[in-house]
Amino acid sequence: MKRIGVVGASAVVLVGAVASPAFAADRTISIPGGYMKHVDDGDIFKVCDTRGDGHGIYGELWYDSFYTTGGYKLVLKLSDGGDAGCGSAVHDIGNNGHYVMSVCSGSYPSGPWPNSSTCTHSAGFNE
Repeated sequence: MKRIGVVGASAVVLVGAVASPAFAADRTISIPGGYMKHVDDGDIFKVCDTRGDGHGIYGELWYDSFYTTGGYKLVLKLSDGGDAGCGSAVHDIGNNGHYVMSVCSGSYPSGPWPNSSTCTHSAGFNE
């Protein structure tokens, strides 16, 4: 009898875990002097310069639908030059396709995967 109760309780826990909603997944990529962040709640993108060295921080958001875009397309550009606050914008991220954030110090990235020591990029993501 005890064994049936344990199995039943396990099944209830499993059903609850499967039915629970997804959790927000904020992302931040950093380079010396700043960072780019995606805040999942509201799909807010921020680029922040954390040094007053005159270089500025430049971020881009790239999207590939895998069907209609024919490769990655630039969908958002942001910059921050060390003033109060960060540069920010909203861009709705969907469940289809693949997004990549890229960020550089001193100039905009040259694509979703910039090849420079002053740049970095995120892993691919979507909702």
